[in-house]
Amino acid sequence: MRVRVVCFASFLLLASLSFSQTSVDSGRHVSQTLPTASSGNDSSRNVLSAERAQESHMIAQPAAAQGNTWQLLATLPGIIIHDVDFPTDKIGYAVGEQGQVWKPTDGGTNWTQQNLSDASSDYFYGVQALTAKKVIITGFYDGSGGAYGVFRWTEDGGTTWGSDLSTGPEWLQQVRFVKKQNGLMLTLGPVEGDPDTLAEYTSDGGAGISDWNSADANPDGGWFGTQFSFLNNLHARASGINFCTSLTGGSDWTCGPSVDSVFDGPVFFLNDKDGFVGGGEISPNVEGWMHVTTNGGTTWSGRTLDGPWPIRSILFLTKKIGWAGGGNVYTDVGGMYFSTDGGNTWSVDVTTNSEMGSCSDHAVSGHHQIWCAGFNYTDDDFNSVIYSTTY
Repeated sequence: MRVRVVCFASFLLLASLSFSQTSVDSGRHVSQTLPTASSGNDSSRNVLSAERAQESHMIAQPAAAQGNTWQLLATLPGIIIHDVDFPTDKIGYAVGEQGQVWKPTDGGTNWTQQNLSDASSDYFYGVQALTAKKVIITGFYDGSGGAYGVFRWTEDGGTTWGSDLSTGPEWLQQVRFVKKQNGLMLTLGPVEGDPDTLAEYTSDGGAGISDWNSADANPDGGWFGTQFSFLNNLHARASGINFCTSLTGGSDWTCGPSVDSVFDGPVFFLNDKDGFVGGGEISPNVEGWMHVTTNGGTTWSGRTLDGPWPIRSILFLTKKIGWAGGGNVYTDVGGMYFSTDGGNTWSVDVTTNSEMGSCSDHAVSGHHQIWCAGFNYTDDDFNSVIYSTTY
């Protein structure tokens, strides 16, 4: 495993940026920081508030609310949740900042905090439950001991958790496994001494540090959005400043321009043909967008959605049925959009006034249960919310 000295010379703000952050707890990483390739890079493509070029296509505004009935299952006060996963219709896991890991056993109404040792300086951005008991969580440590990426495992449903394991100084985002042995973790961005943005990949379960290998996922050093796609055939796709693809489980990557003329965010592919890319900005405007491909990314649609909050999470059940969630915590906007025609048109499914950053689904007796997690800032504190609907 390569070791590098971390020094973030300059930063971009992707997850949430306050227009005035003086009141935000300095112990939080709600304003997720992403390093640029170098401090001297002033390219407008590396600035989140960059003006986008004029586009010739018609921009689709979301229709009025319709469709599904969403229920607010739980509110977790004083907590920032970044990712959620449900391996069954009852058992789930949610992870967030300052070492927070939560678990329900009743479908998401009642949540119990997990006991992790020495985790108060950990900031978890990813979780995947390979089974109801075997779970991996990913993120980074940021404390008196420095700053570096971390991951942990539990083999008994959270009764006990392993200690932090680190693949290096790069901060880790979400984690995804297919076939239970092939795993992929993407990093926030490059570190000093290496201008590339890395991927960590495994083909033998990823239990220990030596089971993971590093690959240069983006040689341009551009950041990726938190959500990436990882299919059972080991084809992976991620985007941000650049759209990058791996057909080898994360060991080799090719990159090109972002789909949107500003930049991209979350990526979701249902298969090798049907894919979706979202994105958004919070300055000078607060808005979000979606793009669609039906030929594996050879061509992409224009913006099929241009709504009032950034898109941060995408989930499709079929080629036609799917959701796009997002928001901006500092302007109290957020919710879920819904599409029944493959992402070509969208309607507001639920308004949560929270920054919705992750969704999970589980098939139950002929229908799907959907859970989406987000957070807001009310009563001088951050609070996380769990919403759910059945389709």
